[in-house]
Amino acid sequence: MSNKIKVLGILLGILFLPLTPVSAQYCNPAVVDYIVRDAKGNVLSGEELKTIHQQLPQTIGNASTAVAEVSFTSDGVTYYWPESVDWDKGQKVSTLEFANAGTCTLNFPRVDLVYHGMKMTLIFEISIERYQNDRRPVIDSLPFQNGTFTLDLSGWSHSRDKVIPATQWKKSKSSRYKRTRLGFRLYDTQSA
Repeated sequence: MSNKIKVLGILLGILFLPLTPVSAQYCNPAVVDYIVRDAKGNVLSGEELKTIHQQLPQTIGNASTAVAEVSFTSDGVTYYWPESVDWDKGQKVSTLEFANAGTCTLNFPRVDLVYHGMKMTLIFEISIERYQNDRRPVIDSLPFQNGTFTLDLSGWSHSRDKVIPATQWKKSKSSRYKRTRLGFRLYDTQSA
């Protein structure tokens, strides 16, 4: 009799197993793609970016670093997300990519890039949360030059698929950095 009850219990368990919800976590990665230009303003190729990328740490903030591509529409300002069925149709531009697919959030403070003996320090201070619609910004760069530049996103539309223009970069005059919980924060020495 006890064997019949065990068998009945197993059969009932198997019967109700498909009714148990199965959930898998999926979220769209948080990504910043940065277009790098040479001193004359020409976009660097993937091969040239690999040289710069080799000098970077594997992670910055909570972002993994890589060389990637962005696919632009014919207007050169609008881009396709990699999941788009039209991604293959666009014009590809190589980028430095900073991404987090693990938590799907991004805290990206700054990066130091070295190219042809010049060093550009770029202060991004970008935080992307899981719920944000604009979670894959593509940022254009100034021509490569020595100096520290801060990305000023005031006035940016937070468009989901429009490149952030190089005009959003502002040259830092005299500044210092203070380490914060999320990375480095730029402080102007004139007001500090």
